[in-house]
Amino acid sequence: MSAAPIAPKGSADLVRLGSRGSPLALWQTRTIAEALQSHHPDLQTEIVIIRTEGDRNRQDPLSILGGQGVFVREIEMALMRGDIDVAVHSMKDMPTEQPPELHFPVVPARGEVRDVYVGRDGQPLTARRDRLSIGTGSLRRRAQLLALNERVELREVRGNVDTRLRKMREGEVDGLVLAGAGLIRLGREAEITEYLPMDMMLPAVGQAALGVQTRCGDAVEALLAPLHDAATGWAVTAERAFLAHLSGGCMVPIAAFGECRGERLHLQGLVCSPGGEQVLRHRVEGPCEQAVSLGQDLAEALLASGAGDILRAQRDG
Repeated sequence: MSAAPIAPKGSADLVRLGSRGSPLALWQTRTIAEALQSHHPDLQTEIVIIRTEGDRNRQDPLSILGGQGVFVREIEMALMRGDIDVAVHSMKDMPTEQPPELHFPVVPARGEVRDVYVGRDGQPLTARRDRLSIGTGSLRRRAQLLALNERVELREVRGNVDTRLRKMREGEVDGLVLAGAGLIRLGREAEITEYLPMDMMLPAVGQAALGVQTRCGDAVEALLAPLHDAATGWAVTAERAFLAHLSGGCMVPIAAFGECRGERLHLQGLVCSPGGEQVLRHRVEGPCEQAVSLGQDLAEALLASGAGDILRAQRDG
């Protein structure tokens, strides 16, 4: 992506935060704005809503639109132009390659990492063996659901959380698989039928973490510093290093979850075929400070066990 000229921030006591306009994106951005103001009471914040390609096109699958970047490109361009001072993203939407002018100086503590099942009839997914239609736009979720039950019928359902829930209630699908953090943040936790265990549904890289992005070296980094959570930062760093080493994105079913327990980072990853016929898993652990190398080691272990063949087949296809 070509870089636009970097403009100076308009005011020393005003921070402009760029956000998508969905209710969940605005919740996330308001959370960062409120956290900034709690640490800096005299600071003023302004939320600037930016529509992305993924917001404008709700019909085509994400794999056709171009993957993760469809929800972030316009916001990153606004940041590089100086139209905003901070961009707030869902970290799972962020490509592993970033423009050299931008980075994530802080990673706040993340919320519920697991995916959840929302069933129209309230029956848990783990108890069902009959044929179900499930809505999801994620290749990662589709592959793991097919590995669980090859009889499941998967349908593309896009839109914000309320839109997806409405489509389910209208009978388009029997159930939905969604990120638990999104429902909880929107006050819709009561909608959750079942939290899906990690051995059934490993989450996306960076799931439930916020990507707080700034221009490198900008003064706003010092204001953001109190928001950083070291444990989440190490975990997300390892997950993203794993994804980057595989050269993967949302075009291939890849999942990972890292967790710091004391000074040790426990990292698990998954690569599977799109139809769920082949599922490869591996785990590594080591010092939190070695997050990048742990992510790379995990990727190498999966490549050695056959993940390279799955990745090549999907990309060639």
